Amino acid sequence: MPSSSAPSDDSVLSVTALARGLSDLVEAHYDDVWVEGELSDFTRAASGHCYFTLKDEDAQIRCVMWKHLTQYVYFEPEEGMQVRVNGHASVYERRGDLQIQAQAMRQAGKGAQQKAFEELKQKLQAEGLFAAERKQSLPAFPETIGVVTSGQGAAIHDIRTGLERRFPPAELVLCPVKVQGLDAPQAIADGISTFNDVPSSDAQRADLLIVGRGGGSTEDLWAFNEEAVARAIAASDLPIVSAVGHESDVTIADLVADERAATPSTAAEIVVPDRRDVAERVRTLHDRLRTRVTRRLQNARQRVDALVSSRAFHVPVRRLERHQQHLDTLVDRLTRGGERCIEQARTQFQRLQDRLQAADPEQPLRRGYAYVSHEGTPVRSVEALSENRRVRIHLQDGHRDAKVLPMPSSEDD
Repeated sequence: MPSSSAPSDDSVLSVTALARGLSDLVEAHYDDVWVEGELSDFTRAASGHCYFTLKDEDAQIRCVMWKHLTQYVYFEPEEGMQVRVNGHASVYERRGDLQIQAQAMRQAGKGAQQKAFEELKQKLQAEGLFAAERKQSLPAFPETIGVVTSGQGAAIHDIRTGLERRFPPAELVLCPVKVQGLDAPQAIADGISTFNDVPSSDAQRADLLIVGRGGGSTEDLWAFNEEAVARAIAASDLPIVSAVGHESDVTIADLVADERAATPSTAAEIVVPDRRDVAERVRTLHDRLRTRVTRRLQNARQRVDALVSSRAFHVPVRRLERHQQHLDTLVDRLTRGGERCIEQARTQFQRLQDRLQAADPEQPLRRGYAYVSHEGTPVRSVEALSENRRVRIHLQDGHRDAKVLPMPSSEDD
């Protein structure tokens, strides 16, 4: 039965006060909980905040995840997916709705995550992306080292410190990217592509890349188990050292990379030599070179000493005179031979000239002879000259045309 007496003003709560009290009560008892359920009505607002519902067969509850926390979700939430959400329960006072403010989200069951890892691993292995023969060798003395990692984490500090300690001449170029969350895989892949796109003529082009991050949970490292990162590493023209997490953490990126470093600090030790080792090697090479040069100088000095002590070295004038005499003989022989050749050539030339003049058809004409032709053909006998035939008489200085007269009879004689 409802109370018949009217409540006092002090005992009446406002809606806000009741909602706030309920929220305080809920938060006090459910400040840090894990809730498993089916994902429904997932929405990513323009602000970047995510709103969704968790439900099972008998109940449902609204959830919200703020933008700065979504970067720690390593998979793409989908409708109907079974997930586990960590957060604290509260009451949204404006609507009086019970909700969970989510801090983290994982796929339900460790098996789902491991299954995704194994499936991608088998797929890439079948394509040969893990094969030793496709891996590139690291340069012995890299001048520029590209690093794809977070610009804020401990990894870049460890790498920079290691390089400065071991090999100060090496220059570090950082491409800061997200290393966890939904956007991380593509950001890492884009960072690798950015370094590869630098022209080979550019002084900032890296000789090799270090790709990785510091330690964390499996979810924190999951971006390096994504296919986009694996394919970007496989497609890189630059050698890549993968440095993800701790020594016990093995990712897909580690398997595809040309070299795996257990930690970012170890990566710095792998990519550059220790300057002390280099100095010792230089000293060894210097000593070896000095020994070799000294030996060659000693051999050359011995040869010079042998030449100086030889008899030929002390009587060079006599040898020079003999050579001079021999040279004079050769010059004299060459001169006589040349004159003889010239005289023979002159005689041969005169003989040929005489033969040429004798064969000249105009030579008889110059001595007063003439020859007769008819229509360009030489006349060789009297029988070829019939009466009144037109002929041409050729002389030394020209020709005249004539006509053949009849032969006189014996009576005319």
